[in-house]
Amino acid sequence: MSNTQTLRCHFALTLLLVVLNVVVSTEAAEQTRQPNIVFVLADDLGWSELGCYGNTFHETPHLDSLAKQGMRFTNAYAAAPVCSPYRAALLTGQHPARLGILDYLRPNSSNALPADKVTLPEVLSRNGYQTGMVGKWHLTGYRHHDAEFEIRPTDHGFGWNIGSEIKGVGNGANFWPYVFRDQGIRWLDLPENRLGDDEYLTDRLNLEAVEFLERNKDKPFFLYLSHYAPHTILNGRPDLVAKYRNKQTPGKCTRDNCYICIDAGLTGDAQHHWAGSRNPHLAAMLESIDQGVGLLTKKLDELGLAENTIFIFTSDNGGETNVTSNAPLRGGKSQLYEGGIRVPLIVRWPGHVRESSVCTQPTANYDFYPTVLAATDVSPDPTQKLDGVSTLPTWKDPTIEPDREAIFWHYPLDQPHFLGGVSAGAIRSGNWKLIEKFDDQTASRFELYNLAADESETHNVASDEPDRVFHLQQMLQSWRLEVGAKIPSAPLLVSPRNLYFGDHFSEGQVSSRWHFQKEWVVENGVLRRNEHVGENKRIFVKDPIYRDCVVRFDFRFDGATDLRFVTGSSGHYNAVVHIRPDHFYIQTATDDRGPYFSRRHGECAYDFDPATWHTMTVEFFGDEVVAHVDHQHLVYAKHPILDQQLTYLAIQVDQSGAAFDNLQVFKAARHSDQAENRKLIQRMTDLHPVKKTVKQQYDIQKMNAHDVLYQSDAAYRALVKRVDELKEKEKREYPDVFGSVKDFRNKIDQFRKKLHAEDADYKETLFATFRAARAIESFLISKDLAFGTLSSSRRPAQLERLRLEHQKDAEYLRLVIVQEVAQHELEFAYPQLFVSNEEILKRKKQRRDAAQGDPAFRKLIEETASAWRARQEYLHTHDPLLGELKKQVDSIKK
Repeated sequence: MSNTQTLRCHFALTLLLVVLNVVVSTEAAEQTRQPNIVFVLADDLGWSELGCYGNTFHETPHLDSLAKQGMRFTNAYAAAPVCSPYRAALLTGQHPARLGILDYLRPNSSNALPADKVTLPEVLSRNGYQTGMVGKWHLTGYRHHDAEFEIRPTDHGFGWNIGSEIKGVGNGANFWPYVFRDQGIRWLDLPENRLGDDEYLTDRLNLEAVEFLERNKDKPFFLYLSHYAPHTILNGRPDLVAKYRNKQTPGKCTRDNCYICIDAGLTGDAQHHWAGSRNPHLAAMLESIDQGVGLLTKKLDELGLAENTIFIFTSDNGGETNVTSNAPLRGGKSQLYEGGIRVPLIVRWPGHVRESSVCTQPTANYDFYPTVLAATDVSPDPTQKLDGVSTLPTWKDPTIEPDREAIFWHYPLDQPHFLGGVSAGAIRSGNWKLIEKFDDQTASRFELYNLAADESETHNVASDEPDRVFHLQQMLQSWRLEVGAKIPSAPLLVSPRNLYFGDHFSEGQVSSRWHFQKEWVVENGVLRRNEHVGENKRIFVKDPIYRDCVVRFDFRFDGATDLRFVTGSSGHYNAVVHIRPDHFYIQTATDDRGPYFSRRHGECAYDFDPATWHTMTVEFFGDEVVAHVDHQHLVYAKHPILDQQLTYLAIQVDQSGAAFDNLQVFKAARHSDQAENRKLIQRMTDLHPVKKTVKQQYDIQKMNAHDVLYQSDAAYRALVKRVDELKEKEKREYPDVFGSVKDFRNKIDQFRKKLHAEDADYKETLFATFRAARAIESFLISKDLAFGTLSSSRRPAQLERLRLEHQKDAEYLRLVIVQEVAQHELEFAYPQLFVSNEEILKRKKQRRDAAQGDPAFRKLIEETASAWRARQEYLHTHDPLLGELKKQVDSIKK
């Protein structure tokens, strides 16, 4: 063999080895690449809607095929019977009760998914995954509806997002240009159509999802395709609607009117959007979803990725019973019966999940988070508590039970919303399920079902199984304490309407309307009265304007002993709800139109655990206010000062430690059961009296007796007016003696304003103190490189911490001296501006002593004192209880 031939053979052999090495390396890479995840979520799709779940009207061939290639679950549960809580639980692995997202979020909600939650796509993206979301988000309020914060999918770990809403959803505008009636704005973020003038929303979302797979085929990916279908108002593609209308006659319509039909010039529900059964729009929308599943599986096959892709299909809650039936399951969306929370679930993962398998083990949707991480060999974020458990062993062997004792639900409602939801909690342990209705305090509030024998929940066996009811209720109660699940007291006088103001104190989402000073800070997701000593004991909302409303907030004492919720009008407070560790009460203020003097109303004893979160509901309606922690513990007041526009809202705590969360102010209208609820309020008022000393009883009775007699007794009213006239005369004729400290302060303020407007020297001297204060502040800020990144809710408190930390630094001490010199120069030049209260009182006493030689002065004092004694004597004489209490107080003094 020649040298040339030898070289050619050697080159060919080398090339063959290189090719073989590339092939082997490629195959090894394919084998070690983390699995892709495709998660397809339908909206309001009931458990029995798919062909593979026994439905014979709907046609879902691609989903049926997916079930044959993987596992179909018959006991898969949603974490809640409505959408937003499900979606929050899916993305965080936490129960909605822990997150505080318990119902569907209204368009201007302040309760967006907290930005500090570590979501599933965020963890996956940290580990090399391409993450994308198509479709419905519904985990935020929208700026279009005046929400202060709008949190988008890209704020929670999705690298790419399209097709998500920018305003309220569920209006049936499912065709380009996606504008509902005459609203004039597209409710989606789609800037243009891609499927022609008749583009259908579900088809467009399917297209975007398929293209995401194509773009990201070379890296592991997580695709979340979140359909809006088949949520009402149902509105399917016309060709498919016609197909199902011809297939079988639609059932009876559940509504007389339909927006879409009206806009088409039709009467009633002529197009069967609200057919209660065999609904052609529901079937058409489901077929559109099914077609998308077919396109996705086909694309995975074309890309050679099907074998290494976890494909999940499910629904966010049960079907709406006004357009379908969830039979054989009971109930539907917004209820904790099986029809509201049991959902279809199909999982396909070739080589890992058995083909054509059926799993009867109970699972919950917050299990997807730990399960996907286990399947992808990704560690969870150690800072985030997970409520879900990995069901990967169950995926691989459907006989393996998930590692937990029970599944829990928490769904408190103020009142049934348009879907007729019931305020309740529930637990499933084994085959036993207990439902606890929150609005019912009788024994009938419990419903117990054996799901193995009674899947349709038709036989409530609670009365036959009292021990089991007790055991399950104890488990439910313990779980609620563990996750911080709260049951707010439902309103009695009013029905909540749109949110006026709200703050859940989530990281990065604290309202700019709070006026923060050093004594208040937001930390770890709560508003806290911190350890700094100061005069700013109140934190208030800037420029509130509200009236009839419901105010609700969570609170925890944490060492404080008096929490106050304060409202006001025209620069004065009008009502304060005082909350103390052993009771709470309402105090109203002086009404200048009355006068109706300050008084305490309806004290209620209640043993607040200082280390536990509690919820207070406060309702304002006309001249009434009622505050309650539940319907057995409430306080009530009726007072003219309440019946006006409110322009002040504050929280006051004099001591450090107290914490607040989830403050919301809802506009309100008259409660539909107000008359009956008034009877309840009357029965419960004073049902839990607060133990008081005789002196305390006397002081309270004296205020109340004064108010009652002033309103009802003309003779007493005349005595009060006589005293008031004489006091006004004292003030008028001897202002330096009888003027209040506040009167003197007002005069000083007026003089200060005059100087500011007319005296240039004053302004320059004053501004020197401002410059000195800013210099100190700049020095302190320079000591904390992260100060500029802090939110406005944390800066004042941090500045005070820096002051305490650096108060002995030489430069700080120098700057303080500069400030003190500037302040001394101001006070030396304008001493009349810096008179203390003690000096004011001292001067008043001196002038009073000097006036003692004036006969007219002494006569006026004696006349006023006599009028006061006559008024007091009349008060004690005409209120027998007050007279008796006075005797007891006098005897104790002796």
